[in-house]
Amino acid sequence: MQLRLFYLFILSSLFACNLIDGDGGGVKSSKKMTYSYTCLDSAIGGSRINKTLGKAGNIVRDLAVSEGSITDELQSEWGAAFHKDAIESKTFNLMNDAAVQTQLEEAMKELLAAREEPSNIKYAIYALEDTSVNAFTFGGRIYVTRAMLQKTANNKDLLYAIVGHEIGHSEKGHIKKTIQDMQLSTKIFGEDGGTTFFQIKKLLTGSFNQKNELEADYYGTDLTYNLNQNVCAAVAFWKEMASKENSYNKVEDFFRSHPFSSLRAECLQTHIKTNFGKECGSIIKEETTLPQLKK
Repeated sequence: MQLRLFYLFILSSLFACNLIDGDGGGVKSSKKMTYSYTCLDSAIGGSRINKTLGKAGNIVRDLAVSEGSITDELQSEWGAAFHKDAIESKTFNLMNDAAVQTQLEEAMKELLAAREEPSNIKYAIYALEDTSVNAFTFGGRIYVTRAMLQKTANNKDLLYAIVGHEIGHSEKGHIKKTIQDMQLSTKIFGEDGGTTFFQIKKLLTGSFNQKNELEADYYGTDLTYNLNQNVCAAVAFWKEMASKENSYNKVEDFFRSHPFSSLRAECLQTHIKTNFGKECGSIIKEETTLPQLKK
């Protein structure tokens, strides 16, 4: 029941690939790359109240459910159970394309091998029949929609950045805190009350999640760079997505779980210039061996 409530929550959020708030600023990767969040010019993103509420939430969460109890093995178990339930309930419809599946698995394998301090989470990746341009993850299970795959069909660099982003959510502990929240919701509301907790949390701390999304962007970009892929591909993608969004608005930004695409592109450009000394100008898509998707 708890897992079913969880994936229903994911669907209601349009497959939002991250659900919880994170630690925030100034951390560095194992290669001493700078992770900056000052570019998230949101209504509450860098404010004192944001940081205070975030710390309070972490204290309450850790008192109720120890972070140490959420092991890599437990995350993998939850991911496997989530996937099994989603398939059996026909919530997810997997693409039947062996070539695409092979390409995804090869990309994931290369990205996982590029990690510097790898977890013991067991990963798997799937292509979904879905018309939304999206990807998301839970418990080491990564899902990429047909519409997203069509965006990356002639752009291997972008595919690696997208899959690397989802790996980042697990490797940076974001999913661990999601599971903590799920266990906490059960303690407070019982088995059937978890959705209420998530709805309240999404309303009050939605824009906190933007830091997690940006951290996963940075992590995916770093893995992509380690594999000698074009790190500017993700910048071009978010610029394209920005052209389809409303103009930046601080009031709307307060309630967003993901940064505006224009801010995402800006933050990534700064990260790439700072850490790799590379300017992201116009992007020329390179032809790849990615298979043509079946209609």
